[in-house]
Amino acid sequence: MKTVKQVLFVALVAILSVSVARADEKGQMAPSGPVVTYQAKFPIMVQGAEYDLLTIIMDFAPGAGVPRHIHGGSVLVTVLNGEITLKEKGATLVKKTGESWTEKAGDEHEVVNAGTVPVRVAVSMLLPKGAEATTVLK
Repeated sequence: MKTVKQVLFVALVAILSVSVARADEKGQMAPSGPVVTYQAKFPIMVQGAEYDLLTIIMDFAPGAGVPRHIHGGSVLVTVLNGEITLKEKGATLVKKTGESWTEKAGDEHEVVNAGTVPVRVAVSMLLPKGAEATTVLK
């Protein structure tokens, strides 16, 4: 009985190998997995409260921006395409594709697409239940 199982196992492996080889010859291999091109890490501490994790993809046309504002929770922003200008704490920074920045609740800042091509950013916010995502300041 043991020999029969071994023979069946070897036959199954051989059939599988031939199938994979033929599919490869015909260009029918399953596509490979995704490639990580960028990763950002933002350490936070959550202490027994309820939060919402909000993810937003934003497109900025040339000249578009968000005036001076604050957020109600921790924020991670990653530039997906183009360059965006970030103004905070008296400094002006240009963030390019693949770069990120973080913001704490209450940090005042503004962003604008000062370039001539569209910009896309991904924004992730960890908001305490009931907190406003964004408040524009006057």
